[in-house]
Amino acid sequence: MKTDYDHFKNATPEEHLKTVKDRYRVCVGEPHTTIQGFIYHLASDALSTGVFLFFIRTLAFLLPISQGTQAELLFSLGLGWIFYRGCLKAKKAWSYMELSHRFMLQEKEEIEQHPEQERLELHVIFKNHGFKSPLLEEMVDYISSDSTLLLDTMIREELHISKESFPHPLKQGGTRMLGGLIGLILFLPLVLCSSYTVAGVLSGVLITILSATKAKILGNDVITEVVWVLGIFITSISIVCTCVKFL
Repeated sequence: MKTDYDHFKNATPEEHLKTVKDRYRVCVGEPHTTIQGFIYHLASDALSTGVFLFFIRTLAFLLPISQGTQAELLFSLGLGWIFYRGCLKAKKAWSYMELSHRFMLQEKEEIEQHPEQERLELHVIFKNHGFKSPLLEEMVDYISSDSTLLLDTMIREELHISKESFPHPLKQGGTRMLGGLIGLILFLPLVLCSSYTVAGVLSGVLITILSATKAKILGNDVITEVVWVLGIFITSISIVCTCVKFL
C-alpha cells in the first residue's frame, strides 16, 4: 500500500531504504535488489562490452585485416567475452553463497559453544555504533537472551551478510550476459563502420549515453561521470595504438 511521503518520493520507508542501499551496493559492483540497480548493471556491462569491441576494432584498424574478417572476429570474440564474464559472475556469486553459508554455520557453533565470548563481541559491535551504558547493556542482554536473535544479529553486524539479498548465481550471471548482449547489439554496428574515425565518434556518443544513465541512477554529476569515462576510454585506445605502432 502506497503512502504519501514527500521525503521518500511517494515510496514507503521500507522501499526508500531498499533503494538507497541498492544504490550504494551497485556502485561498488555488488548484486542489485531493485529495478534501478538492474538497469545500472545492464548499462555497466553493455559499456564494458562496447569498449572491449572497440579495442578489437582498433587492432583491426592498425593491422591488415579485411572488413569481413573484422566482423567475424568482433562477433566471435564478443560472444566469447560475454559468456566468460557471465559465467565468472555466476561463479563468484556461488562462491559468495558457499562462503556465507559456511560462516553462518560457524557463527552458530560459536554461539552454542562460547556464548559469553559472543556477548563480548556484541558489546563491542554496539559500542562502536555509539551506544552507551545503560542502554548498551540492556541491548546486549536482550539480544543474548534469544539465541536465534543473537545469531541473526551477529550474521548482520559481524559478518555483514544480508540473507534476504543473497546474490543468486543464475540471476547475477544472467544479468551480466544480458548486459553484454545489449552492448554487442548496440556497439557492433557502430564499431564496424568502414571509417575508424566515425566508428570512434559513434562509439563515444553511445559511451556518453550509457555513462550518463549510470550517473543519473546513482544521483551523481553526469558531466563529471561522462568526462572521466570518455577520458579513460580515449587514453586506453591511445595506449593500444602507441604500443602497436612503436613496439
